[in-house]
Amino acid sequence: MSSRYTSDSLNQRDQSRTQLFGSYDNTDREDTPVSAYSDNVGSNKKFDYSQASLAQLESQSSEQMNVMGSKLKALKHLSLKMGDEIRGSNDTVNNLNDTFQNTTVKLKSTFNNMMDMASRSGVSIKTWLLIFFLVAILFFWVWIT
Repeated sequence: MSSRYTSDSLNQRDQSRTQLFGSYDNTDREDTPVSAYSDNVGSNKKFDYSQASLAQLESQSSEQMNVMGSKLKALKHLSLKMGDEIRGSNDTVNNLNDTFQNTTVKLKSTFNNMMDMASRSGVSIKTWLLIFFLVAILFFWVWIT
């Protein structure tokens, strides 16, 4: 067994871990900030507010704003192109719907005309189906041979 875990130190905390959170008696409390947004209480640390650092921060900010502005312009251009494409697709779908509707009307009228012609001819529909079936078999036979 390791000497690190002796019977008298089993219930003790490791000192390096305890120091991460400060001591229990709060003696070093004066160095901790009251909030994350305020200066350190009791410390002599000051933020560097020199003109050079402020100018550097301002230039970085303006560069980032320019990059963000160009990305927003590209996004706006892309969204406008997408809108144009969607409107064009909607027009195409509407035209296709109208074409299918017209085709449906033509097919219905053709079928009705065919049924009228079949009824006026005096030949039953079963006879016409038999004739169609025989012609289809004839075409199939010619295609195979």
